Amino acid sequence: MNTNTKNVKDFFDGYAGDFDAIYGHTDKRNTFGRWVDKNFRQVMFKRFEETLANTSNNNINSILDVGCGPGRYLVEFLKQSKAVTGLDMAPGMIDIAKNITSKIEHNGSIDYIVGDYLQHQFSKQFDAACLMGFFDYIEQPANVFNKLKQDVRKEIYASFPKSGGPLAWQRQVRYKLRNCPLYLYSKKDVEEIMQQCNLNNYHIKDFGRGLFLKINL
Repeated sequence: MNTNTKNVKDFFDGYAGDFDAIYGHTDKRNTFGRWVDKNFRQVMFKRFEETLANTSNNNINSILDVGCGPGRYLVEFLKQSKAVTGLDMAPGMIDIAKNITSKIEHNGSIDYIVGDYLQHQFSKQFDAACLMGFFDYIEQPANVFNKLKQDVRKEIYASFPKSGGPLAWQRQVRYKLRNCPLYLYSKKDVEEIMQQCNLNNYHIKDFGRGLFLKINL
């Protein structure tokens, strides 16, 4: 595990509970925190809705959630009766995801993996992969997409935080103080990654502070 990967793992292992609170599934979030979520983190909810609209397709039966975090996407995938695999390098995130998904009724199936996606070898392919809030912390995105082409048959959904502006700068400073790497992107950056990986059938949506990418394989 390289230094950047370890720093991300340590950051999210300690941040797991607070991160999950952003989705509003806890009463631990204070008034100011809820105001920040409503006014500055709307991109998280927009990409959440966009992803679920895509996975509701009956042709998508199995989903790999890379960087699944506390499992909020996993919950909805299970409610859609999908066969789901959640992977995250932070054990604290997987613990929360297991707890949350164990409390819902669903007709899907779930597996969990604690590990680094680039280091993990799967014994099967998935219909789709979800990578929300993942590329924020990846130094070489092309390596991930090249592996996804082997692991996924049909569709890939991914988010990219946008570069530029005072809020992006503020976030960079905040993460630097926490010793966690952070990478920001322009639409052109994402297009260049797609070209580098020979991925041509894709669409990018601009959600203000972030970009939503859908790839058809």
